[in-house]
Amino acid sequence: MASIPLPPFASPAEHQRFTRALQLHVALVDDAAPSLAAKVLGEQLAAQGRGADLTPFELGTAMATYFPAPWTPGALAAALAQGRRDAPRLLEDGRWSWLYDPDFTAAPREGGGWEVERHERGSRRAEAVLESEGDLVLMWMDHFHSHFDYPYGWRVDEPDLDAFAAAARAVRAAHAVDAARPYLANWRAEREAALGAPAAD
Repeated sequence: MASIPLPPFASPAEHQRFTRALQLHVALVDDAAPSLAAKVLGEQLAAQGRGADLTPFELGTAMATYFPAPWTPGALAAALAQGRRDAPRLLEDGRWSWLYDPDFTAAPREGGGWEVERHERGSRRAEAVLESEGDLVLMWMDHFHSHFDYPYGWRVDEPDLDAFAAAARAVRAAHAVDAARPYLANWRAEREAALGAPAAD
């Protein structure tokens, strides 16, 4: 979406436009009534920065939800470089390099796109052929957000699950009351109408 400003933002209003668009994106990709997690995430995004750069929270949320800002490899690499040693860096020969063990390089292809190679413990192998800069951006979003945060994919001790169960049931019941309110029924109708419509440019 070309109308979304990218960091470094020229004004607090530009940063707010990015964050509001990200809040809307989070609400649209959520398929619940909405989910409590999506509402909490939206609330926390509202409290983020107004400076020239994204906060780590905003950047992490944008990557984990594949936020369709008009990222270029250079723009996303610059945002990632604010807090990561293994962020993508442009090499003198025009290739991009990122991460460490495994690390990756993307070499430009004749006619456009990228050939990505993976290097791990002395081995090298072809990873992917990407057709566009946008595909490289999506690959970085996938590489730079965590897929296995606790408790997903972890062994959770049963006593811990049992200890939180009563509180979780109470919170879910309270959230169900809120989700039944007219303002969220209206939101669900707007969301489903928008998602059923053809994609806008």
